[in-house]
Amino acid sequence: MDDLTKILLTSSATALGAVLVFATSQLLGKLVIEPVHDLKKLLGEIRFALVFHAQAIMTPVGDIAAEDEAAKTLRKLSCELLSKIEAVPLYDFWVAISHGFLPRRQNAVDASKELMGLSNSVHQADRSDKNAARISKIEKSLNFGSIHE
Repeated sequence: MDDLTKILLTSSATALGAVLVFATSQLLGKLVIEPVHDLKKLLGEIRFALVFHAQAIMTPVGDIAAEDEAAKTLRKLSCELLSKIEAVPLYDFWVAISHGFLPRRQNAVDASKELMGLSNSVHQADRSDKNAARISKIEKSLNFGSIHE
């Protein structure tokens, strides 16, 4: 094999390796990293909504418009949580290696149910105690620190 052939084979192998590394990193980024990032952003939005809408969620006699907005927001977040969990391929694997960075699938489903329950109970007169318990369950399920501490 002459020197020119060696150079061409080496450069071809290097270029092929670079293309494979690039394709793999793009695939990993689009299929795993971006969906996990979107999920973490959503968890922040859920945390924000629980604090921002606390008055409408907890106060028995409140502003109807604020209650309507809180109910709509909580319902939307409940649905988005389920969809974001499903968007991450091999979610349970990533949960296992994340050591608490991501909530377990069943915990996220439980939190989604509790968010929907909050949404449905925002207009009830006797909601304070029930909703406080729901918020605590959501915080625990999603690994939030308690906002009541």
